[in-house]
Amino acid sequence: DETLYEQVSEAFNNGIDCILKCQIYDEGMLTAWCQQHDNIDFSPQNARTFEPAGICNGESSEIVEMLMALENPDDKIIAAVQGAVKWFVQSQIKGIRVIDVKAPKTEFIYHTSSNDKEVVEDSDAPPIWTRFYELGTHRPMFCKRSGEIVYSLAEVERERRTGYAWYIYSPQQI
Repeated sequence: DETLYEQVSEAFNNGIDCILKCQIYDEGMLTAWCQQHDNIDFSPQNARTFEPAGICNGESSEIVEMLMALENPDDKIIAAVQGAVKWFVQSQIKGIRVIDVKAPKTEFIYHTSSNDKEVVEDSDAPPIWTRFYELGTHRPMFCKRSGEIVYSLAEVERERRTGYAWYIYSPQQI
């Protein structure tokens, strides 16, 4: 009925407003979103120990896709989408590919793996993005399960290399 429709519309609009407030404005530019944000000031926050506060292109791709599906978006939504798309273009990495390589079968606490992952140069590879970009520097970053931030996939222990998606392609769809 009309009352329920108005309540749902108000809740939806409040959700969109929250999404827009969470978009990261960093180094003078509107970028994308973090995995988690503070519930009071909307600032980027750490998630699990291996998920540091940073610009997260994977989750952001889904947000942008949803915002792009809205009918008659206002100027704030248009600016959010345009800022994120510009960020995706600027943060893409060219000339590398992540490959699976055979490795001894190992049972970890959360998964079993018979492979490992390596980053190799490949001039024919499509653009790729890292899951996390460091706030302030926009440098691709990775994280060990302990929470230690590192700057190459090779520095991440095998359990996290094979048990987490550190490189993604989802911004390419946007």
